[in-house]
Amino acid sequence: MTRRSLLPLALMASFALTAGCADGLGGFLISNQQEVELGVGVDQQLRYEYAIATPEDPASVWASQLVGSLVPASVAFRDPAEIGGYKVAVIVDDGLVNAFAAPGGFTYISTGLILQAQDCAEITGVLGHELGHVTERHGVKQLEATYAVGIISEWFLGDGLATDVAQGVYGFLSSTQFSQEHEAEADSVGLQIAFIAGYNPYGLTDFFLKLIALSNGAEVPTFLSSHPATQDRVDDTTAEIEKRYGDNVNPGTTQTYGCLGTTLSLEQIKAHIQSGVAVLPGTGQGPPAEQPPQGATDTPSETPSETPGS
Repeated sequence: MTRRSLLPLALMASFALTAGCADGLGGFLISNQQEVELGVGVDQQLRYEYAIATPEDPASVWASQLVGSLVPASVAFRDPAEIGGYKVAVIVDDGLVNAFAAPGGFTYISTGLILQAQDCAEITGVLGHELGHVTERHGVKQLEATYAVGIISEWFLGDGLATDVAQGVYGFLSSTQFSQEHEAEADSVGLQIAFIAGYNPYGLTDFFLKLIALSNGAEVPTFLSSHPATQDRVDDTTAEIEKRYGDNVNPGTTQTYGCLGTTLSLEQIKAHIQSGVAVLPGTGQGPPAEQPPQGATDTPSETPSETPGS
């Protein structure tokens, strides 16, 4: 059996390790280096599907600075140096309201989320939640809980992940829901990261309430994040903030709602997004094999093509 055939077989057979065990081997089978390798594969597949801002675009610089303000606080849960730090990218899609993280610290935030946020406490609350998935290795644990040890071991034979392995892992992570336990843990870690970094942790509950309002009028896309915002989740997160911080933190205060460590304000970044974000060539256009030959088109030449991410 070739290595390239292993993942499709695993996907069809759904090799489960232990029924009811959400954490599988607890993240001990897949090493930090292998986790990064998985993340590289997922990142490549994601860039085929989504338009990504160029690293030099102000939105990318701003997002990296914002995540950077959370890094020292995240060390208490897991040193990001173990996985080469967080790799931050901006998805250029004003209709996508989300942020998410893949194994290995690959972290994404959409322009739609930035535009919907009222302040940076909301954004860092959500980003803290996503970093919580990374610090607690939830994606890795999901994989270990689903696939047999032998299958996972085969993924890392040879030089890097095979293309079909990366495709399968991406498909699995993008369609599999985190457990309620993992989501609650990410909420808890996220609000602590936000607070330690200097942000008001009520920003997370503020954004949950915003998502609830948005979902009443339109579908809110999700990816690598399963359970939608609910009033119960808001209540649970509020209760934990009150228990941990009491009167030291109050909702609605203006302190620690602004952006920390960024050269541009949230308002300036919103204006930049609305004026147009530079898109990395080749992203959001599908795998190379799926792209039409150069010069080929399915529409008359005078019909303008749609800009990726618009």
